[in-house]
Amino acid sequence: MNNIKTIGLVLNTEKDNSLEVSKKLIKLIKEKDLDYLLEKEGAKELELNHKRASFDTLRKEADLIIVFGGDGTFLHTSLNFIGTGIPLMGINLGRIGFLTEIETNELDEALDHISANNFRIENRNTLEVCIKREGKNIQKKYAVNDVVINRAADGEMLKVDMHINKEFVNSYRGDGIIVSTPTGSTAYSFSAGGPIINPQVKALLITPLCPHAVHVKPMVISDEEIIEIDVEGQKDKVFLTTDGRDSVKLKLDDIVRIKSSKQEISLIKFPDRTFYTILRNKMRVGLV
Repeated sequence: MNNIKTIGLVLNTEKDNSLEVSKKLIKLIKEKDLDYLLEKEGAKELELNHKRASFDTLRKEADLIIVFGGDGTFLHTSLNFIGTGIPLMGINLGRIGFLTEIETNELDEALDHISANNFRIENRNTLEVCIKREGKNIQKKYAVNDVVINRAADGEMLKVDMHINKEFVNSYRGDGIIVSTPTGSTAYSFSAGGPIINPQVKALLITPLCPHAVHVKPMVISDEEIIEIDVEGQKDKVFLTTDGRDSVKLKLDDIVRIKSSKQEISLIKFPDRTFYTILRNKMRVGLV
């Protein structure tokens, strides 16, 4: 990979310390003789309109995208760079920050690694989800972490019919279902009882939400397989959500088709940070 020359900065301006941290990073970028561009909201808040850039411009001119915020900000931003090969790095301004693995006190070290080209690029698979209604595909969406189909808080229990590669697998009642990537295995799926999967494993994870049957358990399947889900529930009270936002209301007899997308996202990883280091330090996995 070529040395990084231009860094695109994306800020969650609602975070209290985003402006302070971004100013510090910009100072470090200049000291390393690197250039930078600011997504328009950040440019406005920092009054640096001469560095303002749209996501389209960032896709064309940036060699690296740095995101200031929590995992939600990182997920939302990453969707703009699926399939581009442009690596992303997150600076954690939230709580756990599993995806945004750089803490605010590690900016100097991170910039040293970047300017020395001392990093690797890790590609992660994403999900492609299509909603089929009356025989037609009415909407296509992408997700980095997960696709969740669930009932409204006041909705009745759902009936879920699942096919994999057009073969019927199971039918059960419960609150819904989560289909996640290995990247998303540490998010909602983990909270619902699903296993943790190393993101380098090529797989899909299916986690039932509160199934009303003891035999229904999470499944790990190949990322080459195609999942089709038919959900029956109360009218106007069944929702599909990707990466924790952008919910879509499903209608009766809709079929949701989910598969691993060929469009990946790329993350920067530094030599001293592994998947297991992050598990141990941020999620306290393996600690009593």
